[in-house]
Amino acid sequence: MVPLESFEKYLKQKRKKKSVINRNINTVQIFLNQQPDKKDTKITPSDIDKYVETIEKQGRSAKGFLYVMMNYFQYLEDEKMLSYVAEQRRTRTNKTRRKFQIKDFLGVNQETVRKLNSINIKNVDQILEQGRTSKQRQRIAQELGISEDEVLEIVCLSDLTRLGHVKRKLARLYYEAGLRSPLEVSKYTPEELHEHFKSYIQSSGWDGMTPNLKDLENNIQNAKKLDKIIDLP
Repeated sequence: MVPLESFEKYLKQKRKKKSVINRNINTVQIFLNQQPDKKDTKITPSDIDKYVETIEKQGRSAKGFLYVMMNYFQYLEDEKMLSYVAEQRRTRTNKTRRKFQIKDFLGVNQETVRKLNSINIKNVDQILEQGRTSKQRQRIAQELGISEDEVLEIVCLSDLTRLGHVKRKLARLYYEAGLRSPLEVSKYTPEELHEHFKSYIQSSGWDGMTPNLKDLENNIQNAKKLDKIIDLP
């Protein structure tokens, strides 16, 4: 096991708040204390599953624990375990989160939204499932009498919501600034993305502020963990 003092130092370098650092350290410490046979071996998916099962049997959410372990495995540079706990958390988040409605995107054509609603495409998950390929978008456009570009726009906006706190207005900002997917976001550093948005906002007159570096760093980290799911032209 890695000493938690070095994990704490890592969190401080990430500029985490003291309360967040304390919560991370305490959570990992409690978990490790319940793994007495793991002093010289790595944590496995089975160890995580058993601990999560214990939490959920008590009627509590395991999402907080899984988020902390994402930080821990990121610190350990254990990509396999990081990917595993991230997927476990994503699965639980998808079950409980309110699906973002496509009608709520800033600047979206509401007549197009109504037509999509008529074939039961109302939220981001539904449009991402039914409009991920060019053939699917072409079929939707022909059936509803709308342009493929309109369908693609809403698909891209929906794809961007997978970054996290990118919804009504921020999804539109990313899209209008030329970033149509998490894959495109993942290619930037936080500083580069900050300058990109700053330049776009100044030149376009966008009504809003440049996203802060910390939020951009989180979004880029999230983007790097996401699979490509949209077939873009």
